[in-house]
Amino acid sequence: MTNSTPTTRPVVKSMKPELYVQHTFHMKRAHRYTYNYAVVDDYILANWLTSTIKAMATELNEYPYRIEYRIQVLRGAGLIDNKRTRRSPKLLERRRLLVTWLKEIDAKLEGVV
Repeated sequence: MTNSTPTTRPVVKSMKPELYVQHTFHMKRAHRYTYNYAVVDDYILANWLTSTIKAMATELNEYPYRIEYRIQVLRGAGLIDNKRTRRSPKLLERRRLLVTWLKEIDAKLEGVV
């Protein structure tokens, strides 16, 4: 089986190459550009909504603070949103209530006309 749509790997690096140009400040003793965050970024992008930071760190065999750092970078670049703002349960419940309320009002108006 062949894939008809080729994907460029790493995905985030091809979308935002400027994220990988500058050496990160928190690894002062490391040689320049020795630590590659491209794999971590791709994994975070794919699993952001379904997985926790701790689970991603375990699956990638990384420290959780590195995952947190890359999440902050990806949020700053606009590649991922905050999980809490995606779908608020309170807002969804309010929406369901209002839709039900509007249906009841429409039914009453149809009976009047």
